[in-house]
Amino acid sequence: MTRKNYGLGQEDPYFLCPASHVGFLPALFCCSKGLSGTIPTELGLLHGLEHLVLKDNMLQGSIPQEIANLEKLVTLDLTECFLTGTLPQRFESPGLTALMLANNAISGKFFQDDDSPHLRSIAEIRMENNLLTGVLHGPTIRKMPALQTLSLSENDLTGLIPGNDLGSLPSLKYLYLDDNRLVGPLPSSLAQVGRSTILELWVQDNALSGTVPASYVRLDSMHDFFIDGNKLTGALPPDLCGPSINADFFAGAPSGAERDYCDSIACPAGSVAPEGVYPCEKCPGGEAARLKNRYLGQTGECDDYGQRDVLKILHDATTKGGAWRGIGDWADEGQEVCDMTGITCDAHGNVVEIRLKDRGLEGHLPDELGFLSFLEVLDVSDNALMGHVPGDLRWTAMRELDVSGNRIRGVVPPLLCMTEGLNGNGEDDVFYCDRVACPEGTYNAFWYHHGRGGEECKPCYDGRPFIAQKACVNTKKPTAVTHFVEMAKEKSKEMGTPE
Repeated sequence: MTRKNYGLGQEDPYFLCPASHVGFLPALFCCSKGLSGTIPTELGLLHGLEHLVLKDNMLQGSIPQEIANLEKLVTLDLTECFLTGTLPQRFESPGLTALMLANNAISGKFFQDDDSPHLRSIAEIRMENNLLTGVLHGPTIRKMPALQTLSLSENDLTGLIPGNDLGSLPSLKYLYLDDNRLVGPLPSSLAQVGRSTILELWVQDNALSGTVPASYVRLDSMHDFFIDGNKLTGALPPDLCGPSINADFFAGAPSGAERDYCDSIACPAGSVAPEGVYPCEKCPGGEAARLKNRYLGQTGECDDYGQRDVLKILHDATTKGGAWRGIGDWADEGQEVCDMTGITCDAHGNVVEIRLKDRGLEGHLPDELGFLSFLEVLDVSDNALMGHVPGDLRWTAMRELDVSGNRIRGVVPPLLCMTEGLNGNGEDDVFYCDRVACPEGTYNAFWYHHGRGGEECKPCYDGRPFIAQKACVNTKKPTAVTHFVEMAKEKSKEMGTPE
């Protein structure tokens, strides 16, 4: 089955106003016309403009703020226009209902200005396949009572799904958050009593953990529910499974074949499939295989990694910029694992420490590190690593984790934050993620909230979107004037003009 994001599925309701009415132009519809160049800021002078549709053209640059300032705008469709720049945080039209910006290269954060005039009227947001980063701001989403479709697939969003806020929306039917870097649980509050209107819920290919909430049986009208490619464990609630959920996956099955309808949502632990759903194939090896293939909806092949396999994966994933500095024995297949530089083993030959501080690692930390069950220490500080902290580290015996001095983004996976003793976490039965690593926008000389009564992570305003930072270039909160100057500089860079 090829999954398609349907959400809208209606004909375009736009029209092109006759030239005689250009002075009062209510709509401009130039779809697939081969237009190129930047969007002219002069369009902001059309104060009566209600529908602006320029989709499927070869435009460039960012969305002019003058467009976002139009107060009569009802529809803005700039789908597949090669646009860049950051997403405007405010749209001044209190009647904006459709914001269609899919298939561009728009960056920045999803809306975080919770008093923007467009929030109360917006019904459809299509921003899939862009470069959006940061977390979903729940208080802003809660201000969108008319929202029916929210499509943010294939971006680079991090953090938790704001279930309370999304679950409070009375009209939400289509929610697409797949192919991001979201972590944490599937929120049970997404299916609130009396507000369970969701028809399609796509959260596949993230890093979500925990179990599938039993409350999702309230979503009794839901017909598309995709969760494969995450870190979810346990079993699916039986009452959630049925012939109406993801029915297309059984379309080619023999009529007399036995069916487990839960398989159309996700293959059970200990099995795999090309898309993580029916038809599922059990991994050979019984209970041992199930423990190594512990997630629902696992895609690809069955995992059966030994220590050397994991270390090779780590080496391959972190030599994107060339060989490590001062280390050559990791590439030697004849070298004993416990004799490799930076490796410490216990008396039984289990890897318990990996120390690769300031060795020129460039790339990302792979999920497969979670197969090192006895690993207690991982120090990869002061390198050039990117990506995110692997949630699979929760399956290790980790007591010391140092990812500081890198360019790692996102948040610490919540279940990893609950690991007792990790960087001193859990003292007095209190667990904080900043005991593992200081979050984005903060810093500490120890890279985390150090010890009971120790120094906390302090605010940092240098604009670097990284976690576990040990230093900060600017510790003073910028004033409104400073913010305006920085915005002007950013605009100059986008325009290619000197500052």
